[in-house]
Amino acid sequence: MKIGLISNPRHRAGDRMEFLLLRAAHWLTRFEPADLLLVTGELTAENAAPEPGFLDAFYASLARRKSELPVIFPGLETPVTVCGEVLSPAALTGRIREAAGAVPDFEAFPFEYLVAEFDGGALPHVERRVLVEPELAAQVTDFHIHTSAAYCSENMRVDRALEMAKLSGLGGVSFAEHSGQLYFESDDYWNGRSVWRTRGTPEGCRAIDRSDEYRAELRTPGCYRHGFELDVDRNGDVLLSEKERPLAEVRLGAVHFLVNRSDPREASREFLFYTESLLKYGVDILAHPFRIFAWAGLEKPAELFAPVADLLAHYGVAAEVNFHQNQPEHEFFDLCLRKGVKLSLGSDSHNLYEVGFFLPHFRFLRELGVAGKLDEVIFR
Repeated sequence: MKIGLISNPRHRAGDRMEFLLLRAAHWLTRFEPADLLLVTGELTAENAAPEPGFLDAFYASLARRKSELPVIFPGLETPVTVCGEVLSPAALTGRIREAAGAVPDFEAFPFEYLVAEFDGGALPHVERRVLVEPELAAQVTDFHIHTSAAYCSENMRVDRALEMAKLSGLGGVSFAEHSGQLYFESDDYWNGRSVWRTRGTPEGCRAIDRSDEYRAELRTPGCYRHGFELDVDRNGDVLLSEKERPLAEVRLGAVHFLVNRSDPREASREFLFYTESLLKYGVDILAHPFRIFAWAGLEKPAELFAPVADLLAHYGVAAEVNFHQNQPEHEFFDLCLRKGVKLSLGSDSHNLYEVGFFLPHFRFLRELGVAGKLDEVIFR
């Protein structure tokens, strides 16, 4: 049985500690699966009451991502069965503390916590973990952060995202809003009508312009860059009007829709056409390559890995390492590295806990053998 233990998070009003707790819960759900997250000690400074809605938002985020990780907060005396023995949270904490020798406080950078594994003995095997890797985080920029202008935003705001980036020790921040979402109503966008080039026609989608919402967010003071996650329609035209182009300091290109989802060969042809259209337009980064195939219920076409890597090398475009509802492919990114393609890291943040959440990205870079040479491989 594996248990994550966070001690004394000491949330204070406005410090965003609740989102670090969320980050830990999601890490222990997807990337280092645990059976339980145990939060002990002071949940808030001086044991004050948490901000209204904090726990509701915490559990809603877990539910949205279909996490079944049990979480025990201070004050909850839920018994836990460990290797057949029923223990109170206090007794369980005591066992872990005895094995660890000391329990780190979670409230300070880089936010240490413990992972305890019980295998039948009285005491578990315990290891320390950190939620932020300072040396690596300081060398990279999160180039894929959304704002409140996104239909898919859960709680995003530029000012709060900047606070999360600071807590995450990031070297830089860049916001990138969905261009297609600025010109289509939510239902039309999510149902893929944006790729049919019928905006503003009698038989098609209603023409709208939400760009002022994004401009308003970008008036937030701070040190950051901004741009778009550019959508492309079925004719290969990028969805960005002339008046928005000055906002595009950084341009991500993304394929979010496939018309020919029932035919894998046609889907691959369509994807390659959209991808090259984005690269010809002049994007800096190809966002979440190949994710659309999994979203469309198709196998990711390994036969396209080499052609897409060649295109990225030809146009000088970076490939984005992205774990948002996605699993990057080692084979593709290894090809990119061998062809001299730079890698970009993107959290694809739709929830504040995701901003700068690069533990999975850094593990992936280690698996590729390049975590120690970021100066050579990371897009700047």
